[in-house]
Amino acid sequence: MTVVSLGALVAGVVVGSALRGHEGPLLSFLTGVGTLWVSALRMIALPLAVFNTTCAMISQRSANAAGRIGGAIAIYVVLLLLGAAIVLTILPPVMHSTPVDQAAIAKLSQSKAAESHKLTTQSAPALSIGDLLVGLVPKNVLQAAVNEDFLRLLVFAVLFGLALRRASPERGGTVIRFIEGVTETLMILVRWIIWCAPAAMFCLAATFASSSGAKIVGILGRFVVYECGLMLIFIALLYPLTMVAGGISLRRFASAALGPQMVAVSTRSSIAALPSLVAAGEALLADHPEPARVVLPLSVSIFKVNRTTSGLCRLLVMLYFWGVPSDPSKIAVFLASIMLLSFSDLGLPGGTNFRTVPAYLAAGVPIEAIVLLEVFEPFSDICKTLLNVTGDLSIAAIVTRWSGRPAPVEHAMAMAAGESQLT
Repeated sequence: MTVVSLGALVAGVVVGSALRGHEGPLLSFLTGVGTLWVSALRMIALPLAVFNTTCAMISQRSANAAGRIGGAIAIYVVLLLLGAAIVLTILPPVMHSTPVDQAAIAKLSQSKAAESHKLTTQSAPALSIGDLLVGLVPKNVLQAAVNEDFLRLLVFAVLFGLALRRASPERGGTVIRFIEGVTETLMILVRWIIWCAPAAMFCLAATFASSSGAKIVGILGRFVVYECGLMLIFIALLYPLTMVAGGISLRRFASAALGPQMVAVSTRSSIAALPSLVAAGEALLADHPEPARVVLPLSVSIFKVNRTTSGLCRLLVMLYFWGVPSDPSKIAVFLASIMLLSFSDLGLPGGTNFRTVPAYLAAGVPIEAIVLLEVFEPFSDICKTLLNVTGDLSIAAIVTRWSGRPAPVEHAMAMAAGESQLT
């Protein structure tokens, strides 16, 4: 299925490029089919995350669940720091080896003056740690569901699952069986939706290529090359990292990750990729899937592995292109702010995240630069989502390894040692 989906994705790009500039019924039909499939993914993502998390909390010890969540957060922070290290090591020498036409940059900045003013007025103030902690608990669960507030709903699911374990077997057992039945039914729906993936990916790729394929022009196209190149390097490093820290062979991890990656590329949404990601986690970690059932919904909802890679790349590029001196202390503050804010965003495609605007402004970035680089967001969004989804699966594999599952590599070595002793 993944090979067929990949072929459909490539074919969609070719067809979409041919249809560029031609509005008609064919393009409208392709857009409608792609949107329908994404809506189906979005429809099932929220209940799947809530019921899967609750079911996982019921089926394991509370202390183990808390430890796995804490372990996932620790691994996530390590990955964020690794992403920042990749950018700071590779980008500055590459960037400074190519000159920038400052006159062209100034002309582009003037053309975006009105949008810059609008973005300044819309930028939200940075949230304090206290605000983030208070916002973890939903005041109204139904309202959180309507707003697709995954983070608060997952907090509720964790607490509900822990409380359900304390209920009497007579009453709690009925609820537990209901939740397990709903979770199993949702996974059947996931398989149905994934079965339609090749056709949907063809339509989505064609729509995207027809509308956005001509935007990589001019001097700022280099930004896309820098940002996407760094994120692809990070993705490549996740494979050996998962093999070493998670005990998963490169082939198994690559095979499991390919399906969610195809969904990520076609939808540009981590949330939309959640059903495929859960199915991949179940297959990859079939001998011990309970940790993944907690970690994957949590990762998709609040972990944005791309944030330090893309954010720091964007900051350094804007400072260099606009001739603003870089201050190490400001870069450090920016990095800390981006890491903190990465816990408060949903994995939805596109759109300016106004909460990060003050962090860029505090580092000395002109507001016009932020507006200009937003033009290329559809392209960087693809690599961002690809990195997020791959990172989420890597986190789940590593947490599962260190929460008690014997790693396949270690198991094979133990078996070999036993055989050698027998001989």
